Amino acid sequence: MIRVMGKKAKRKPKQAIEAPIDREIGAEAAYYARKCGITIDEAARIIREAHSPKLSIVRNNKPR
Repeated sequence: MIRVMGKKAKRKPKQAIEAPIDREIGAEAAYYARKCGITIDEAARIIREAHSPKLSIVRNNKPR
């Protein structure tokens, strides 16, 4: 793709927060945000990722 000098490539806008912060998660996120020096949104995202179910690899029961 040929661009004219001086123009930047178009970027997709950053996505907003997936879901509003619950009261429980909000309180916990506010605490950790103050303690760790991050924003409440970042702390809430980390808490959601920690509480989400983990995917596991399922093996077939075949002899090797």
